[in-house]
Amino acid sequence: MADYKTLEVEQLLRWAQDASSIIRLRTNRDILPGGYMASSAPAMVAWEECQLQGDDGYIVLRNVNYGGNPLEHTSMLQSARVPLDGIEAVEFLLVPLDPSGTTQHANIRFIFNKQRRPQLLGLAGCGAGDMASFDDLVLSWEAWRPPQLKFELKEALKEPVYGLTQRAFAGSQVYLEDMMRGREWYAWRMRLPGDKAGMRELFKVTLALGDSMARDTIRRLLQQDEQTWLSHAPAGGIESEQDAEAWQQILSRLDTAVPASVASHSLPEQEQSYQPIVRSCCTMARYAILLAVWRLMEQGYRDGVNLDKLPKAELGQVEGWMPLVASADLGRVFKTAPTALRFLARNPQVIPGKIPQQLDDAGLVVHKNGKPWKIHYGLKAIHPYGIDGIKAVE
Repeated sequence: MADYKTLEVEQLLRWAQDASSIIRLRTNRDILPGGYMASSAPAMVAWEECQLQGDDGYIVLRNVNYGGNPLEHTSMLQSARVPLDGIEAVEFLLVPLDPSGTTQHANIRFIFNKQRRPQLLGLAGCGAGDMASFDDLVLSWEAWRPPQLKFELKEALKEPVYGLTQRAFAGSQVYLEDMMRGREWYAWRMRLPGDKAGMRELFKVTLALGDSMARDTIRRLLQQDEQTWLSHAPAGGIESEQDAEAWQQILSRLDTAVPASVASHSLPEQEQSYQPIVRSCCTMARYAILLAVWRLMEQGYRDGVNLDKLPKAELGQVEGWMPLVASADLGRVFKTAPTALRFLARNPQVIPGKIPQQLDDAGLVVHKNGKPWKIHYGLKAIHPYGIDGIKAVE
């Protein structure tokens, strides 16, 4: 691990304690205790600092990725105060990862009113003016791993290889990084029951789901690495005693309870790993949307929802043939094919390109000129950002 730098315990504690802190990280070097990439730290909610009810409710969101430079392999993680009444549109995004579109990444994008945008706490009151706010927030489920461990689709089929993390980005930051990789965005504007109330519920549910999983994962990483650290720490020294106390303070901060109003429906520990078929970026985004819609209907919001076509808020289960495919020869692949096809027939949501149609059939996609409103963002298509920030899409 000579090429990597593990963040120090005191640095982690300062980061955890101060919601206004900004941390600048090397994406190819800095790691957390336990070995995972620090720059891929999940979005977490400072629940004790949030106001979830009322017309002026807001969420304080930690680890928003904004301001880094992909050319120099740096990321900046910041905290933002996000006004819940500022959300004016939601999009389901698909980002093709190859020219044929065989593999795609999914995000949920929240677009804010110009007068009610998220505010970066680290820049509040420092004379940065409008630069202390940003226009849209993108939530992305990803495979979390050590930097030296490359993502391999076959390996990901073996349970569990990679962690599952929900990252938060200012939209312009992740768009820049995608454009540099030659990736364009395809968006479907969402139509949620309850309109503004529906957008708020989706935002809160999605964050709560990711937050609860993040706390479980980070707790396991710290507990796993504490024994390694203690075995090398100088016995009885003042420094080691202070570090041990700081370590316990970090762990205690992970026990903050999620408010009942945004109950997270957290996944059990054995299901908190990235799995490219049943717990991928696409299936997790779909799951969050459906979970929010079912919760909205329990609250009496049903406008526009086609109940006959609304899928249950469920993730598929890992089946025995899935890990075997990772190391299968051609003969086994052919033997597995009928089982796999039956699974795909029962679970079309595992094919990213089918998710927008599922959501539209359930009445959850805005229509324009009689068709689902699909927006193509790219260098030769619609530009989502201009000199004044986000561009309106008519």
